Amino acid sequence: MKNRSIVFAALLLGLVSSAAHADLHEVKEDIKHDSKEAAHKTGEAARDFGHATAHAAKTVGHGIAHASREGYDATKRATKRVFHKDESRDDAKTDTHRDDA
Repeated sequence: MKNRSIVFAALLLGLVSSAAHADLHEVKEDIKHDSKEAAHKTGEAARDFGHATAHAAKTVGHGIAHASREGYDATKRATKRVFHKDESRDDAKTDTHRDDA
């Protein structure tokens, strides 16, 4: 009877330990899967952040280029107005003097 209970206890312990081992294996696989998923999502978020930063930088660069172009054109127009008006007045005065001579 005593031998039977020892064999029964050993058998029960063996079953329990293999069930525990299976549980640990399942938990380990869940942790591994969750870690991979979290790393994947972190990578996607980093990529999206990089794309957003690049897009913002590109937009700012285009805005600066546009403003610079507008400023250059405005300066060019103003310079032409100032200097070409004076030249056209001088030309008109010299043309009238030539006719008189």
